[in-house]
Amino acid sequence: MSSTPDSFFLLVAAAVLLPLAVAVCLRIPATVTLGFVSILCVFSSSTWGQLQEENTLYARGTGVFAFSLLNLLLWVAAASALIQVKPTMSGAQHASVVESIGRRDSPFAVFITCFVVLLLGHLLLGLISGVEPTTVLGYNGVINVLNMALFAALVLQTIDTEPQRLRLLQLLLALAALRAGFGLLRYQFLGGDSANPYRNFEKLDIKLVYFDIADNYIAALAAFCIAWLLLMPGVRMSLCKRAVLLLWLAMEIATVVLSFRRSALVGLGLMFAVLLWRLPWQRRILGAGAGIAAMLLAAGVLMRERLQFNTPQTGLLASLLYDVGPRRATEVSRFYELEAAAKSLEGQWLFGLGSWGTFYGNEDALDYHFGKFDFVHSGFGHLILKTGLVGLLPFVVLLFTCIAHYGRYRPLLRGNSALLADAGIAGLLFWLPSLFIGTPIIEFRSMLLIGMSLALVYLHPRIIHTRSRYPAHTYAAA
Repeated sequence: MSSTPDSFFLLVAAAVLLPLAVAVCLRIPATVTLGFVSILCVFSSSTWGQLQEENTLYARGTGVFAFSLLNLLLWVAAASALIQVKPTMSGAQHASVVESIGRRDSPFAVFITCFVVLLLGHLLLGLISGVEPTTVLGYNGVINVLNMALFAALVLQTIDTEPQRLRLLQLLLALAALRAGFGLLRYQFLGGDSANPYRNFEKLDIKLVYFDIADNYIAALAAFCIAWLLLMPGVRMSLCKRAVLLLWLAMEIATVVLSFRRSALVGLGLMFAVLLWRLPWQRRILGAGAGIAAMLLAAGVLMRERLQFNTPQTGLLASLLYDVGPRRATEVSRFYELEAAAKSLEGQWLFGLGSWGTFYGNEDALDYHFGKFDFVHSGFGHLILKTGLVGLLPFVVLLFTCIAHYGRYRPLLRGNSALLADAGIAGLLFWLPSLFIGTPIIEFRSMLLIGMSLALVYLHPRIIHTRSRYPAHTYAAA
């Protein structure tokens, strides 16, 4: 009988808090977005590898609601941002403007519409098949792809002035420094991250800074921004500030290296490839030299601390690929999971198995799934499994659209706008290894951070192309 009063009070609380949440999101939208960014930077979401699994902040509310409280707040904030009316420029002021390119032409609204239609179709088919709606829209489905796009749109809609862009950059760097400092101190004196599958499951004598790939991303993003400030021409600072930034850079890189995540190390390398590409050739040589030295040091640490347990004395490459190839050190290839999922798809490659679908395989070889086969270790593979090529195509198109926008308009950007755009495209490259061999689609935090990376590419002043008052090749930043 107690459930009825509890449900009643819950309904009353929701009825009171929802209008309040909407009012706050409408009144201080940028603050709400920065609050989301702060949560994503500070709180880990991964519990895999812990001996005693605990609920994280990102799971709060799922015992009562179908979705977490943070997810519900994201939807409220995104809806509030989309309905908010902002003043626009008068027609008299811009009578000559024939093409306005930039943030207003971002692809997120179209993608959100397409993916909502896809999810509604899955919901309808699931209900016809007798599947619970909460299972169809569950986190092991594809709901986080929608969350990613909504957060990207939220960032783009609410961070729309130069002071707000600067505040976002400063917040990211400050929280990354605090997060790295905490992780390194815990690594040195308290045994490292408690979410440590190498030690807890594989019984290897290894400690690490952060197992959560999202924590590695935060550190890598900060390292990229710091290196950008140190190497990019036109950035002026004293020797003292440069020394502080160098120590800070070393701390952020150490956070990634001592986490021993192969996907994070590859992602970090891809990020710095973007930086080298943007630098003039003289500074490119300096950056490449420093990068090679850092890579050699990281490889030595990786070989000594983790990979020695896999294939000792066989070289770095063989150690990195210890679970793939004919000479792997494991009984089953890492890609067996994807092979089993592909066989389960059979003739359903176009539409997939549904967001509630599962695959089948050797349960002994897939014991790390603990009997639940509703996800695979590949973001792209997970989308194909659940939604087929129909769901994969718009996701890939979204990624390529952002890359194309960056390639077209990056030469026009300067200062913080250039830094944020470079950080966004570098952040997207960081996530590529995880999208190939990781599980970001089922991780709320990871997908929102991917959304933030996509939004950073568009987070610059509007670029207006005019025809009558300026030559065709002239651009003005509004």
